[in-house]
Amino acid sequence: MPVFPHSRVFVGQTKVVDITGPHIQILDKSTGDVLLSSAGFPEEQQQSVLKSGLIRCAAVDSQMKYLLTSGEDKILKLWGINDLKLINERELPKKPTAVAFTSNAETIVVSDKFGDIFSYPFAYTLLSEDERKDKEKAKPRDALSSHENPSDGQLILGHASPLNAFIFTADEKFIVTADRDEHIRVSWFPKGYNIEMYCLGHLKFVSAIHIPKTDPSTLISGGGDPMLKIWDWATGLIKHSLPVLDAVEPFIVIRASKKRRGEDDDEGAPEGAGKKSKSQRRKENKKNANLKSAEVAGEEPSSSATATAAPEKLEEESKLEKILVIHRIESIDSDSGPYIVFSAVGATAIFAFPYRMDVLISDIQSFDFGRPVLDFSVVNGSKLVVILDGAWVAEGSPADSDSHSMVKVVNVSVGRFTKFKGITTKSAFRFFMFFMCNSMPRFTANAESLKKIDLYSDLVSLPKYADPDVEENNEGAPMPIGAPEISSSETAKAKGKAKAELSKKEIGRIKTKQAVLAKAMEVDGGKLGAEGAEEDGPAGKKARAEAAGPTSETESRDGDVQMAAP
Repeated sequence: MPVFPHSRVFVGQTKVVDITGPHIQILDKSTGDVLLSSAGFPEEQQQSVLKSGLIRCAAVDSQMKYLLTSGEDKILKLWGINDLKLINERELPKKPTAVAFTSNAETIVVSDKFGDIFSYPFAYTLLSEDERKDKEKAKPRDALSSHENPSDGQLILGHASPLNAFIFTADEKFIVTADRDEHIRVSWFPKGYNIEMYCLGHLKFVSAIHIPKTDPSTLISGGGDPMLKIWDWATGLIKHSLPVLDAVEPFIVIRASKKRRGEDDDEGAPEGAGKKSKSQRRKENKKNANLKSAEVAGEEPSSSATATAAPEKLEEESKLEKILVIHRIESIDSDSGPYIVFSAVGATAIFAFPYRMDVLISDIQSFDFGRPVLDFSVVNGSKLVVILDGAWVAEGSPADSDSHSMVKVVNVSVGRFTKFKGITTKSAFRFFMFFMCNSMPRFTANAESLKKIDLYSDLVSLPKYADPDVEENNEGAPMPIGAPEISSSETAKAKGKAKAELSKKEIGRIKTKQAVLAKAMEVDGGKLGAEGAEEDGPAGKKARAEAAGPTSETESRDGDVQMAAP
């Protein structure tokens, strides 16, 4: 019988909060007994829990007194952990990507797929529909936010693309945010319109950020790039870059196909996303025309209509690739000093390296669980509770009796991962043995519910690739002058092609510059060579301007040049 996987586990001094599918369980840390469970709610309340759907985001406060959850219905729920009572709930404007408490638990902070971060007070009274409409009429719409907020959320800041992660600095004077467009921003909190610093250097999306407690001036980030970056976030300078792709790639067992611009996207995509590209529409129209002509002729749709179905499926499967997505970065203490631990989406191992500025890829240690790691939590600063995809089975391997073993516990000792076996007394550590025995109650799930979970959606939704039409029109053609060097993505490296993943607009800008340079060289009889093209001095700019002839606009700040009509 299929069961819901654990999605988050929070371990406190005396209690453990387990999030599984749409349900919440509160356990006693010393005995492992289930103290409270949403599955035991009265019928009406339990239906409300199930209606909210799978819990996508969850967080606890520093004292483990309160729990935040948000499911498919975009309702943010605040629970008391001691009694699992619903304190309040409020509607969010868009699907959240992360939720958190401030240190005093008086403020709730939520990021969403439209790139905005809102703050909400702890206390909230649900308004009636009439009261809410009257309040909306009296209050002007916030011109800075990308959408209206139905629960009086206070806009903190906004990005131009979906937010993947955010954290507070140790003093909570600043909030660090990371988005899908390779940006890391350090902003004041709660006055997020004051930007303190940008940490720019990633070439791919940033999906995980972490500030070590032992070094609060340092930020560690990772995402789709083949390396983790260690920053001085106050100055935006990179202290060190650690290559991790070669260490992680052997353990990635979940593959995904490249999702091109124009393909269906989730909520929060830019305008125009979700529509099929021209090439996709052409192929689909051709296929439909073949099927229709066969039906009109009274024939079975064979030959060109169905004969290619199997090859197309095989071709689609062959396009599945390993994609690097860093999921979580944390720091732990070990008997040999502080370590940084991280995980990757679809990888069967967790990884750790000593926290120092001269760390090398050879210093990265791995612990392979044999099943994809979904998430992990740090316990008591030195141990890890690791959540696995217990339903996953390697291709060609039979399901074993341990197929539902979903939670493991490890610690780092002398730079090596070891299974936790330190149970000598009737202490709170009995909880770990309880987890390792996997006797925790699990909730059955049907096939439809499991499909909705989509444990590895980040492999498709986070990476960005070039438009297929651009690739079709430029296949085999050299990139224009000024194009960046080969992308840092593992996919580009594997193909060995020095093709940047540029948008049509970016390629258009580069080609326009190239046309200006070509005309200048033609007028000057070819005397203006590569050195002249790269000259940034006033003389070089003047020569190019005179050679190009009169233009309707001068060169703008972003480098765009509009050619004059002949």
